[in-house]
Amino acid sequence: MDEKKAHNIVKKYINFLRKNNFKIETAYIFGSYAKGSFNEDSDIDLAVVFKELPDSFDMQVQLLKLRRKFDTRIEPHPFRDSDFISANPLASEIISTGLQIV
Repeated sequence: MDEKKAHNIVKKYINFLRKNNFKIETAYIFGSYAKGSFNEDSDIDLAVVFKELPDSFDMQVQLLKLRRKFDTRIEPHPFRDSDFISANPLASEIISTGLQIV
């Protein structure tokens, strides 16, 4: 899948989540699609940042189920906004190299 198609699918997925009361603060594509090193087997790493996130495992399960409506290559990674800071190594990498969707 090309980069433009991946971005469009992710935007539709995020819009769907927001319309269904998921309180998303921001979202970033990261990994191979952000770096331009993707291939046909690549997943679409997606950081999804929430203002409140009581249980990140439960949220990831919900996000994984809902991705089926769009593309199973979407790999959602939920974050609480208070954890999505430069002191967190993964968050720092996503912020500096990722592509902000919303």
